[in-house]
Order: sequence, then structure tokens, then C-alpha cells
Amino acid sequence: TIHMIPHQKCLLYVSYVLCVLSECLFFFAMMKCACRRRGRRGLFGANLADKIGPVVLPLYHSKGAPNEGVYKARFNVQGKDVDVIVDSASSDLIIVGEECGNGQCQDTAGMYPSNATTFTGEESDVAYGSQSDHLKWAEDDVTFVKMLWERPSLENFGAGFQDVLPGDAESPVGNLQNLLNGAALQQEPKHKLKFGVISSNLSHEVQGGTMPGRSICGIMAFQNSPDKEGFGLLDGEGSNKTSFINQVFGKNGIFKRNVYSMNMEPSGDTGELVLGGLHKGIKHWVPLLKDSEVNPIFQGTPAWFLRIHHVQALDAEGKEMFALNIKQALFDTGNTWLSMPGSVFAEHGHLGQVKGLAGLLITFDNHVRWWFPSSSFGAGSPVSMANATGFGGLAKNMTLPDDMCIIGNECLKGITVAFDIDKGQLGLGGMCINDDKNQPAALCYKWEKPEVQQ
Repeated sequence: TIHMIPHQKCLLYVSYVLCVLSECLFFFAMMKCACRRRGRRGLFGANLADKIGPVVLPLYHSKGAPNEGVYKARFNVQGKDVDVIVDSASSDLIIVGEECGNGQCQDTAGMYPSNATTFTGEESDVAYGSQSDHLKWAEDDVTFVKMLWERPSLENFGAGFQDVLPGDAESPVGNLQNLLNGAALQQEPKHKLKFGVISSNLSHEVQGGTMPGRSICGIMAFQNSPDKEGFGLLDGEGSNKTSFINQVFGKNGIFKRNVYSMNMEPSGDTGELVLGGLHKGIKHWVPLLKDSEVNPIFQGTPAWFLRIHHVQALDAEGKEMFALNIKQALFDTGNTWLSMPGSVFAEHGHLGQVKGLAGLLITFDNHVRWWFPSSSFGAGSPVSMANATGFGGLAKNMTLPDDMCIIGNECLKGITVAFDIDKGQLGLGGMCINDDKNQPAALCYKWEKPEVQQ
């Protein structure tokens, strides 16, 4: 037994109390930190007090898959990876469900389980250019996957990856070392979203073939207030309640900035989607058309529509061979081709077979010029006939108005396109974008992978 004098006992008690208090403070601090981290990941929904900055998601192009050529990002729901088409001509997130089997739907990475307890009981039907679907709506945590560890295989309709992603080291070992060194180990953000689960699908015939039903992430919304700045895209009313951008941006979202940006490397195999941020190097901004200005056939469609001032067909010396009477463009990242109306084919034939044609120079608002080299639609390209006939990326019984073209993702090689949701305008940058009238029209810059603004 050790005997202590009173002041020693007092000091011992004080030390014990201080130790307990320090442990309590440490525990409280850890809980507070954990709550912040969980809040940032979306567990607190619209009550987020601390929104996050840019999230960079890798994209891969599914070229080589049967009748498919689209850019896909990866989400994770219910512990299952789901690859979604990034589509600027629709508004909702729809995910392939297990019910949509027997070849009706595509199983690129995973399907939403039919026994999930997150279904809301709501059902609806939706039609796209390539598919019509019956949806059962669910509300669940969706994680944005920031690293693709495996390459989707051709057998699963997901070819297109190079052996190494842009910016990675030259070997899997080096790639792993890069991951251990930095940001890729940060938590992947997630947010509770409402989305449609495809329970049955009817595929449309496109260019003589069909694709199974696919998961799609629409990155546009409806113009609920077309005469106001931003067109009411983030008002959360009507059909916009379930739009993807109304759920991840604005008052209910997780990002500080209501912007996003896409960049594709020149090969077209891979790219990046930045949510809540922009790539550097955006040179010009072009306003979207308000809904009343869009061709009546497409009014009420949640999509990017741009005004065109000139479409010039140029030879290798930059001289105009002829002009096309195209006044509007539907910019559709969920579409593969640069599609022209049937009237162009009737007058000029297959553009890719016009002797001496170097490409098309399209001038938009704010004098922004975009050069489309003939390699995008030339006779040797796999989509050449689709570009000429005007049916590229459209369902069999649809036709384009004579004054409209569709700009698809085949044209995005080496290009950055961004969207400012608050202002309703597109940002353009990259190899073949300029507004210098004195610069040779066919000159494209050397491509450099753009950094992301922080």
C-alpha cells in the first residue's frame, strides 16, 4: 500500500479529471469531423452547410461496342457499379434494373436490384432517340466513382479504354503508386438522388441496328422560365424536380458552383467530366437559345440548342466551296455523329465524298468559330454515311428540319465544353475553337490536357 499526503491526492484527482476531459474533447472533435465528412458526402441532403468543390470523374468512350459510341461515367448504387451515358439532351438519371433482363437492357457494369427497399411506388414512361423505357422510381444514395480500376470489356458493350488512362503512369504498378500519393484516395462523394429504374425497354432501330436499354444521366433541365437568365433550369419545379442537375446543383445540391465541364482527348477514347468546376482554357461563352427560338419540333426538349450564323464548307486553303443553310444546332453528347438534314444530302451528296472538302467552319453567337475537320465525317470514318444522311443518332422515323444539324460527341475530340447553369450558356475551348477572323480557319491548336480550376 502506498500512502499519499493530501496535496498529492489532489494533484492526482486533477490529473485524472484533465485526462477524462481531454479524451471527451478529442471524442467530440472526432465526432464533429466525422459529421462534416458525412455531410459533405450528402447524408444530410438539402441541409448541407458545407458544400464541396470540383469532383473530377473519368469518362470512357464505348467505341467498338455494337452500334454504340458514347461517353460514359461510373456511379455506384446499392454497392453496384453502373455506367451511365452522359447526355446533354435529357434531364433525368435512369438506371438499368434487374427486371430488364433477357437482353432487353445492357449490363455494362451492374444493374439496380429489384428487391431494393428504396422504390417510391411511382412509375412512368420515357422515350429517347434510341430507346423507350418503363421506369420505376427509387430514391437512394448515389456515389460518384472517381477512379476506374478495371476496363469495361467489349463483351459487356463497354470497349474503348486504352491500356492506360491519360495522366496515369505507364504501368499498373506506377498507376497504383500515383493513387497512393494523392487525391484519388479521397472519399468519393455521394448524394441521395431520385432516379428512374428501367424495368422494361423497347429499343429503336438506329442506322440499321439496335442497342439494349442503357443507363443515362441527363445533364440538362427544362426551361421553366425561358425569358429569365438561367431559364429557370434550377427552379426545382415541375419536371425539373427529378432532373439530375436540380438534385446535385443549386439549393438541394452538394457543389459550391453551379457549373460543370467536359474535356475529351484527341483520340476520343477517354475524357473527364468535372462536376462543380471548370477546366481551364475555356476561350468563349455562347448563350443557349431560349425555348421559343428553337425549331418547333424540338421545343420543350431539355437540351443544348445553339444559334448558327454560318456553315461554310472550305477547301484545304481555307477558301469557301459552298455554304449550308443551317441556322440551329442541337448539341447532343449522347449522340455520336455530326448529323446533317436530308436536304444537305440531296443537294451535295455524301459530304465525306465531296472532292477537296477539308471541313466545315461553323460560326455561332459572339463570333465563336468551331472547325470540324473532314476526318469527323469523311469517307473513311466509321460513321460517315450517318453524317451524310441526316439520320445519325436518330430513331428510324425521325428526320431533322432542313435548318438544323446535330453536333454529337464524335466532334468533341480535343475539345472542352462547359455549362454555366445559372446563366444558361456554354463555354467552349480546345483545339479547334477561336474567334479570330484573321486566323486561318482550318488551323487547330496543339492539344494540351487542361487543368481543373479550383
